This record gives sequence, structure tokens and C-alpha cells, in this order.
Amino acid sequence: MPGIGTLVDLLLFYTLERVLFNRMVISMGKNSQQVKSAMTLWLMLEEIGYHELIRIIHSYDDDTIDTFFEEALQCLQFIQPNASSPIDESYETPVFLGLFDEPMNFRFFYYNREFMYKRYVHIMDTVCDKIFGENAAIEVDESGLKPAARPLGEGSTTSQVIGESSLNPSLELNQYIESTKVSNLNPGANEFRPGQTPEDTRTMFITFSKGHPLSREEIFHFFTSNWGEVVQDVVIEHTSHPGQEPQFGRIVFTTSLVIPMVLNGQSKAKFLVNRKHLWARIYVPRYRGRKKLASKKV
Repeated sequence: MPGIGTLVDLLLFYTLERVLFNRMVISMGKNSQQVKSAMTLWLMLEEIGYHELIRIIHSYDDDTIDTFFEEALQCLQFIQPNASSPIDESYETPVFLGLFDEPMNFRFFYYNREFMYKRYVHIMDTVCDKIFGENAAIEVDESGLKPAARPLGEGSTTSQVIGESSLNPSLELNQYIESTKVSNLNPGANEFRPGQTPEDTRTMFITFSKGHPLSREEIFHFFTSNWGEVVQDVVIEHTSHPGQEPQFGRIVFTTSLVIPMVLNGQSKAKFLVNRKHLWARIYVPRYRGRKKLASKKV
């Protein structure tokens, strides 16, 4: 049946994500739409180098997950197209404590809001809307390797049972598959031009220690001193409030080939530049950099 393999592969690939979704919605009683939004944000953070984030969150107790969930909903406010600029000390409050070893606050999300919102919408459309149902995650009927829903009484409703609630199950499943097909192509990608490398693949997100920012010149000098003339541009957070120093930025290289050298086999890099800490992470879109299903955490 056309399309089933694609959807089943997607569901299997995101097994742990579906488990965490059910835990938060069914066991913890959270609003399913809000949980889907939080999960989408966390998957977006995995794209920019915060690897295994879902697995780490799932390893915590319910109270801690509840804290991460509430913080995720707050962070989402700052990546919206109409988000307000940080204006008081609350924006400096660290978020997701225990998940990362570098500073993260609401300013981080506001500074990267345009990029993050675009990726958030894409992940919601191509992943989360497909694997999460109204009251529970979409399940896989492994006996027939087809999408299914949790039995009634386990958090699902009749609207989630695929192929079992109509007089023509095959027709219903076909209609569902047609509505949930996932393309391997990125609909938002720019037109390909020979010799051109997309800027996203040449970009690293950088973070400074609070109160110890680096200038564009310091960053340029550090990377050119170590890897040659490889830096195309450095963008530093613009702060509009007195006494507020930049904490985030992005560096764009002339070629993506330099990034593996910077990372040196790691998912992130930490440097000491002029006695100040600099963290650097790479952006990796869904499906391009994640491990295959066989090595996916469960």
C-alpha cells in the first residue's frame, strides 16, 4: 500500500519521542497540543547541536520534566514573529538547567528567533503533526507494520484508530497515509546552484559566558589563526539596553569542510579565547545528521 512504509519508518524513527509524548499527556495529564509544541521545540534544539535531548529529558522524574515543559512553553513565546524584545532581568534567568553545560536563557531564543521559528514550523509540519495524535502518539501495529492507535482506554479516541472505525478500513488507511506522507525534500530549500553551499550548512551557533563576551574581531582572529582564512562573517547579538552585554552569536564559514575540523569529532566545541569561554555548535537538519533507526535510542 503506497505510503505506509514512509509513515511507519517515521513512527519507528521517533519511538522515544512518542513514548515521552504519551508519558506527558497520559500519565502527567498535560495538554496534548502544548506537549506537541514543547516536543517540537526540543527537536529543533537537537538540530542545533543539543544531541540526545529527548532521551535526557525522558530520563528525569515527572516533576523535573514538568519544569522543562513549562520553560519550553515560555521559550516558544520568544521565537514567534511578533515576539517582544527582552526588557528586564527575567530574560536573563537560565532555562533548562541540568540539560546543558553552557548558558541558555530567553535571550538565546529571541536572538535566534527567525531561524528557530522557520525550523520549528518545518519540524511541526513534517514530523510532530504526523507522529502525535489528539490524545496520544500514533502507534505502530508491528504485526502488520502499519500505523495504528492505542487501544481505547489507553488514552486514544475512536478518531485515532486508523483502519478500524469505518466500514472500509483500507480506504480510511489510504486516506490517512495520503494526508501524512512525508517528503524527503525540504520545501523551504533554496534553489540549488552548482558550486553554492547553503549558508545553514556553514553556520555554527556560538555562546559566551555571561559577562564575558567576545568581539567580532577576537572571534575572526581566533578562527583564522587556527584554521586559516575560513571565516565569511561573524554576527553578534545586538543589545539595546544599558549594561546588557552580548551572549550569543553565529559564525559563517566560507566552506562547510572546516566545521568537522573545528568540532574535532565532537558534537560541540569549547574554546578559551583571550581567557574567555566560547561554545560552538553546528546546525544539522532532521534526517541528515541523526543516527539510523538501528542506533536510535529507545
